[in-house]
Amino acid sequence: MLTYQTLNEALLDNASDQRTVTYIEGRDTEQVITYRQLHEQALQMLGRLQAMGLQPGDELIILTRSNPDFIDAFWGAVLGGIVPVPVAVGISDEHRSKLYKIFNKLERPYLFTDAENLARLKKFAEVHGMAADYAFLEQHTLLQDELDDSHTAAQPHAPQSEDVAFIQFSSGSTSDPKGVVLTHRNILTNLNAIAEGAGYTDTDISLSWMPLTHDMGLIGFHLNMVACNMSQCLIPTDLFSRRPLIWWQKASEKKATVLCSPNFGYKHFLKALG
Repeated sequence: MLTYQTLNEALLDNASDQRTVTYIEGRDTEQVITYRQLHEQALQMLGRLQAMGLQPGDELIILTRSNPDFIDAFWGAVLGGIVPVPVAVGISDEHRSKLYKIFNKLERPYLFTDAENLARLKKFAEVHGMAADYAFLEQHTLLQDELDDSHTAAQPHAPQSEDVAFIQFSSGSTSDPKGVVLTHRNILTNLNAIAEGAGYTDTDISLSWMPLTHDMGLIGFHLNMVACNMSQCLIPTDLFSRRPLIWWQKASEKKATVLCSPNFGYKHFLKALG
């Protein structure tokens, strides 16, 4: 049974060299970091965020395709009491419209993204007469490649279990996106139920291609593994889309014991297999 009250406690308690996160970028390309390094990198990110003026209670929209950048930004925010807001990058104007709607719904929003995505948001605003919206968004954007790299000492925040951990927004495909506010207690209650039901051992290893902007990808196959002190492997969703057999190849190579997919993922995999 998990005894943590907050995600911060879970990461700090498991910040050792015993478990790892493997970021798989291709058949022969990957990056492996320990949970100790994950914690250290999150603190470095927090220092950068705080150097840019972010404070506890501010909201940080995370808009990036990079799993390592996403996780660094997510945990950096969590450790500082900044509220992460995961949003899928997407490829259509519908996704860009959703981003602006979410930004305008939040109280103290910032955006963490890259120059390419920011340029697309600018073009969308120009086409749709949203110059003022873009100007405000740009003023509150942190480009992941341009953050202060002076290693400013981070000031970690000590949250309470009822404090907001992060906000998960609906797709917004049928109406305006709606934010579900998740507290640390909400998340740890969920993780504890998963851990009890699954009966994990210290030899289990997970492998996931699901997006970290989705609850199954983020809660089920990242936060779950951190709290349960399990090693985990992450495949970018677009890599699985292009080369679904890599899921099977890496499951065998990494001896993964915990996998999951929605029905369309299995169909996509089986079609490539056949």
